[in-house]
Amino acid sequence: MIAHIIRRILSVAFTFIVVSIIIFLMMHSVPGGPFDANDMPVSEAVRAKMMAQWGLDQPLHVQYLNYMWGVLHLDFGVPFQSPGETVVELISRAWVPSLILGGSGVLIGAPLGILLGMAAALNRNSWIDYLASTVATLGLTIPVFVTSMLLILIFAVWLNWLPASGWPQPNRWILPIICYALIPLATYARYTRSAMLDTLNRPFVTVLRAKGLSERRIIFQHVMRNSAIPLVTVFLPMFIGTATGSIFVEAMFRVPGLGAYFVSSIEVRDYTLQMALMLLITFMYCLAYLLSDLAYALLNPRIRTGGTE
Repeated sequence: MIAHIIRRILSVAFTFIVVSIIIFLMMHSVPGGPFDANDMPVSEAVRAKMMAQWGLDQPLHVQYLNYMWGVLHLDFGVPFQSPGETVVELISRAWVPSLILGGSGVLIGAPLGILLGMAAALNRNSWIDYLASTVATLGLTIPVFVTSMLLILIFAVWLNWLPASGWPQPNRWILPIICYALIPLATYARYTRSAMLDTLNRPFVTVLRAKGLSERRIIFQHVMRNSAIPLVTVFLPMFIGTATGSIFVEAMFRVPGLGAYFVSSIEVRDYTLQMALMLLITFMYCLAYLLSDLAYALLNPRIRTGGTE
């Protein structure tokens, strides 16, 4: 097990370095820069001084190494668009709305999706199954910005029950949380239905029924346990994906979260903030997949023994 963990950590470290290089090169391959004459009409001397101040006059490999050296010391620099605070302070402030809305969406949507998938699997080819499949398909295929517009149109414009956008008041959180919850609801409904149907058709379930075990005991003690592996694998990456902010949801509901700052960092070519956000998301995804792999190995011993149990 320890060798498996070490291999996974080395794999994550290698992935993080490769992704950081790709992101850095892509970011600087776009023509222009944060202090272009069109965006900032200052003299050449002032522009050269600003470039030197932020280290942008150095070769790319030197800029990359300097930045990553700072990252190793948890120093992500100062954002161009908000020089009065560090990148860490800005992310700490902006992550709160994304974490509350995205985390709430997953924590609400995932259990509902599991229940919906269970109901569909236990009532195969019934109207419940068809309804669950329709909800799952719509949730996975309709873009989130379309869902956001529909919710705003129905609940904010036509019914006038909820505010259309904003952040501080809790009643403004309801519509974005519903948008966030639809994705895990649809995903978990589909995964749960498929996993449970696959498990229900296995021979050991027939043996358990022949032994006289109650259907409830078979479902909750045996079928759900064997169906949990794909659900565990999906949960953490999905939680990270929503808790780090959705560009579309935060833009539609005017939430000042990470997604909004990510868009603004691209618009104003804020290299330090842009790089820090991408590294943060990459690290969180790497960590999520690492923990998912470890949980997968714990649930299935054949994984950690290379299938030679």
